[in-house]
Amino acid sequence: MPQTEASKKVKKRKGTYVGADSAALKVLASLAPRHTEALQALASLQLANSSNPVSFTSFRDECRKKMVTSSDAQLRTILKELFSHNIVESKKDTDGIEIVFIPEGIPINDVLNWNRPI
Repeated sequence: MPQTEASKKVKKRKGTYVGADSAALKVLASLAPRHTEALQALASLQLANSSNPVSFTSFRDECRKKMVTSSDAQLRTILKELFSHNIVESKKDTDGIEIVFIPEGIPINDVLNWNRPI
């Protein structure tokens, strides 16, 4: 039977995304390698921080250390793409510091362990 558009979409139920793991992995396969590397750097930082969001500054420094990006502008361009796919979010914390994070419904370990198909 053909899938309807509604059945193809990721559905949100009670704060978790049904089918989010496969949707997120499909997005990873379509991203440029640097975008994937940046996302994996964020996943690594977030996992090391008990799955809590991390500051943009920490994320930027990690991307520079791993030679994913060399400037804020490059990282902002990558983030814009990741935001548009809803696999990264950003907000200000109570102190007004920008924090970035992979949303709760996307399995961080799957992102971290993902390898580009050959």
